[in-house]
Amino acid sequence: MDEAKVGAFPARARADFMHEVANTPRGRGVLLCIQCGRCTNSCPVARTTDEYNPRKLVETVILGLRKEVLLGNLPRYCLSCFTCLDRCPQGGDIGEVMFAIRNLAAKEGNVPEGIIVQAKNLFETGRVVTPTRMALIQRERYGLSKDISIGIDEAQKILKKTSFVELISKKV
Repeated sequence: MDEAKVGAFPARARADFMHEVANTPRGRGVLLCIQCGRCTNSCPVARTTDEYNPRKLVETVILGLRKEVLLGNLPRYCLSCFTCLDRCPQGGDIGEVMFAIRNLAAKEGNVPEGIIVQAKNLFETGRVVTPTRMALIQRERYGLSKDISIGIDEAQKILKKTSFVELISKKV
């Protein structure tokens, strides 16, 4: 079944999406993309999986397919190795664009379950992971407190001040 189109674009396209990404911290590189494909040819993830293609993902942003980009998980495949930046003839930092897309996706509520678990631990304990017994012994050797509850109030204050709690509250 053919999809409804407006001109050459699918009806669901949003012309302002590329600029929304560009105006998100770390997203300016999307404006430099000339769709040459060097990012994909040099990407170690793209070499191992056909599913991930940075050039096509940026093309999807340029075409304004906001929903497809923000509801998917492809931006999270990026390893942040920045090989794409080294290879890009325009100096477009696609790795940074992936961070911007991830941030926009998180604002839409698309946050991986593992991140939610870590965030909940951070809010409740002041740490992302609970220290192991060996880590507590090492802390004591370095003259640090074995009391892992230190800093919870400060962590919670920071998380509340930065609106982090609201961001994850939909899922926690």
